Amino acid sequence: PRALAWIETSVRSDLVTVEVARDGTAVVTHELIMRVRGGPLKSFELAGVDGDAEVLPNASVTNTRAGAGVSDSTPLLIEKSEDGSLKIEIDNEKGLRRGRYLFRFAYKTNLVGRDLITAKGAGVELRWVGPRLESGVDSAKVVFRLPRAAKPPHVPDVQSPSAGIGMSEEFDGVFLSNLSREGEIDVLEVVRPHVAKGEPVVWRVQADAGAFDAFSQEAGAEEPVLVEAQGPHGLPRAALWAGAALAALLYALLVALKARAVSLACTAREARARVLLPLPAPLRGALAGIILGAAVVVGVLLDQPTGFGVLLVLSMLCASHLTPRLSQVIRGPGSWRGLEPRWLRADSSEASLPGRFLDTGRLPGFFTFVLLLGAFGAVAVLVFKRSPYFGMMVAMGSASLLPIFCTGRAGELPPDPVARPRRLLRYLIKKLAKRRGVDARLVGRFPEGSEVPDELRLEVLPRRGLRGLRAIEVGLEYHQTGTGPVGMPCVIVRVQDESAAYSALPRSVVWTRGRDEDERVTILRPKLPTYSMTLALVERLLVVLAARKRRPAPGAPKSVRVNQAPVPHAA
Repeated sequence: PRALAWIETSVRSDLVTVEVARDGTAVVTHELIMRVRGGPLKSFELAGVDGDAEVLPNASVTNTRAGAGVSDSTPLLIEKSEDGSLKIEIDNEKGLRRGRYLFRFAYKTNLVGRDLITAKGAGVELRWVGPRLESGVDSAKVVFRLPRAAKPPHVPDVQSPSAGIGMSEEFDGVFLSNLSREGEIDVLEVVRPHVAKGEPVVWRVQADAGAFDAFSQEAGAEEPVLVEAQGPHGLPRAALWAGAALAALLYALLVALKARAVSLACTAREARARVLLPLPAPLRGALAGIILGAAVVVGVLLDQPTGFGVLLVLSMLCASHLTPRLSQVIRGPGSWRGLEPRWLRADSSEASLPGRFLDTGRLPGFFTFVLLLGAFGAVAVLVFKRSPYFGMMVAMGSASLLPIFCTGRAGELPPDPVARPRRLLRYLIKKLAKRRGVDARLVGRFPEGSEVPDELRLEVLPRRGLRGLRAIEVGLEYHQTGTGPVGMPCVIVRVQDESAAYSALPRSVVWTRGRDEDERVTILRPKLPTYSMTLALVERLLVVLAARKRRPAPGAPKSVRVNQAPVPHAA
């Protein structure tokens, strides 16, 4: 005999149609597909239906594999239990055996009487709670058929109402919606991709108050004004326009202030400011502000995130600066003179340049940038909880700060030859002061007619140097990189041509003509551009270029004085 005890059922899908009349009553129709294994299945219960459900006749079940013929359908006997569930019994002694079956049944309920249709803002909110399915379901769909009104229905927080398609995550899950209009009926299809086991899903729809008699008279007089004053997402249209205008004005002022600061800084460093869009600063600032305001309008009022992103990038391009170009000014004649130590204690020249609050390379600008980014992030998080679409727009809008704070920086300007080497020279003076037999002094180059140096170096000499050694100078040479000029330490050795100092250095050293016809100069660089490696190179040169005392010849009497004449040069 066949086993009659083992029965396994699982709901594959549940399509529900909620047809609501103007008086707030609704007919709920279920088309539930169930898979049966084992059997026979003679009855089952559906929990979580409407409490005032009045079961309608003509309920039936059909084997989906047998076709859709009338003769293949089996009547259903439905009875409402005291706990609010529906007991569904198959009106067939044999029941249902293995297969997939479509159950069709309907009942009537009063949504207005149960306060499931309530006023909310300028419209009404309709709520309907789906049944609790023991096995869960991968896809649940509810079709709301509502009386047609001036404003179409939508799920809360619809992202694209103009397209008729929306998505909401506000109510514990993702709901996809699609709107269509059929004559005097608005049809809103809402899909929940997954329903967990035993989960009572709350389906919400926002509709026009004019769709229902109980609310149409209350909102009738105010409706034309509300429709005109409100923009997308239920926000006041005037507030949206005011916000866009304020964003445009603030951004235009920031771009203009940044352009002014960069221009003054470039003038102080004898450089020429460059921008990505070669327009006058006032026009460029106004254009950047207008484009950013247009981005807000397109993103908020027109619900076009792609257009918002494109316009945002265009406004950033209008505000961007390029690396300044050094003015082609030939340095005039000058003289090198010793300087007092106070020149090493002067403040950095970058601190006196304008625009420090709009430059991430300086502390005031860095903290301002971090503070504004934090403000954007906090607002984005708060807005995201209410509207993910607006939250993402606020987060994207923070990118407009990048051209203001990260381009046109003081670090991209031509370096100050007086201020830039101070830290290196202070370090070397401190370390060389511990060595005996070494003289170090600060020297500066003074242009003719000026009492202010335009370059600093450190001059180092051994007290007993080789014949022909004139100076060992330490300074900085500058190399242009993608982030601006970078100062690299170098050591300049000045000697007399064909002297002992000239011959003391390796033959691989490349010599060039110096300040006069007898002077030869070479530039040596440490293996790594660090302070310690530069100090090591200077100390090595002091040893190589220092004169050594000649010792007495072996076996010579101590009373005999050895001739200290210099060793003749090979040349």
